[in-house]
Amino acid sequence: MTFFLIFGPYLLALLVLVPLALVTGYIAYSHQQRFWPWFLLGLVLPFVSIFLAMLVAVRHKQRAAAARGGAPAPVPAPGEFE
Repeated sequence: MTFFLIFGPYLLALLVLVPLALVTGYIAYSHQQRFWPWFLLGLVLPFVSIFLAMLVAVRHKQRAAAARGGAPAPVPAPGEFE
């Protein structure tokens, strides 16, 4: 009983922080960024890092479109990241 009173808030924080960090890492990884730095950033800045990763993803798509010179994006094969 005392264990949960002492460590309960920390366990709850881990149950919230780790999934948010995983989402941040996945967003970054799916746009050719390294997973682990973004995962750590997600642990330190949980909600802010998701928005930062989305901004990086949007910037990556804009740069890719500019590099194609307006040509349509190639269709990725099943299981590939865009």
